Amino acid sequence: MEMTHATRIKEDLQLPAADRAALGQVDEVTGGSVNVALTLLHHPELARRYMNFGLSFIVDGVLPARDRELIILRTARTCRSPYEWAQHVRMGLAAGLTEEEIRRITSDNLGGWARQDAELLAGVDTLLATSRLTEQQWAGLSSRYGTKAAVEAVMLAGHYFMLAGLLNSTDTQIEPGLEAPIPLG
Repeated sequence: MEMTHATRIKEDLQLPAADRAALGQVDEVTGGSVNVALTLLHHPELARRYMNFGLSFIVDGVLPARDRELIILRTARTCRSPYEWAQHVRMGLAAGLTEEEIRRITSDNLGGWARQDAELLAGVDTLLATSRLTEQQWAGLSSRYGTKAAVEAVMLAGHYFMLAGLLNSTDTQIEPGLEAPIPLG
């Protein structure tokens, strides 16, 4: 397995059998997003705990897949995270987003979006800028999804904000064939 996952981490990564098995699970669930796991495995204890938490959004989340990908892609765009953007363009298309919608996620102009999509994208913007949704935004999320999914939406944006910080800081490389530059709108 190629171990050139992060250009700022210079140590060789020696994976025990259990970590190789966990890496196989990440590959299966995400369809090839292994470099994020390879970066995390430089801290094996943290990686095991994190991967269980991080993968749960994709495997066990209550948000509709399309809405989940809107949140993740908007967060990746805001954080200028090429790794997350490339991974989730693919996942967003599989979840029902169109190429045009994915391009428009990068624009601050929310005109042309369906009302609920615009509200979701604006909520991500507010949350990442202020660490708090407005009363109206929280009420809209709760009304639309229920409290459980509203909590998940906020945690999802926060989770990908945190992950983008790690991936950007370590310069984690995008897997070959998944390059999808972030169009700046």
